[in-house]
Amino acid sequence: MAHFTKKAIIVTFLELLNKYSLDKITVKDIVDTCGVNRNTFYYYYKDIYDLIDDVFAIEINRVINDETHYDTFYDELHRVALLAVENKTAIAHIYYSKSRDVLDNYLFTISKNLVKNFARSEIDRQQLIDTDIEFVCDFYAHSLVGIILDWIKGSSQTDSVEFLKKIAVVLESTLPVALRDTSVCDKV
Repeated sequence: MAHFTKKAIIVTFLELLNKYSLDKITVKDIVDTCGVNRNTFYYYYKDIYDLIDDVFAIEINRVINDETHYDTFYDELHRVALLAVENKTAIAHIYYSKSRDVLDNYLFTISKNLVKNFARSEIDRQQLIDTDIEFVCDFYAHSLVGIILDWIKGSSQTDSVEFLKKIAVVLESTLPVALRDTSVCDKV
């Protein structure tokens, strides 16, 4: 029952966040819409910002602990981008709030995990130094975060499927080369 209540609070919060900016949503709005009392909300969360932290922590755990193997980088990217794709307006509202750092951390953690998973087969084929792997994965993760934030802000009018496909094509075609060439730099 507790898991159901907590999930209901999260779903209600995301529904409200897809309609209203974060500064317009109150705990009262959440509990009234969700049909729980304030004490129930405060049993799980100290405030709305704590709820935001939990939403992203749950999503990070979902993505990182999913052991499903996907055939393409696009399929993997689509899986990890599901929260942002389904809640683009809500994510934009968080972007423009004082919780932006939580969003940035979430996007970086997910992106780095995604890049490392994709790079793993390339890493296994080559003799790479850990610092090279970290550098390349950080580079691509930061690039992903930047392009995703531009998309969230509306800088890109591309629909989500086309957007994710473009990211997948660029990463699939350049990451193996970047890993190979970065390791060559150490030998020069």
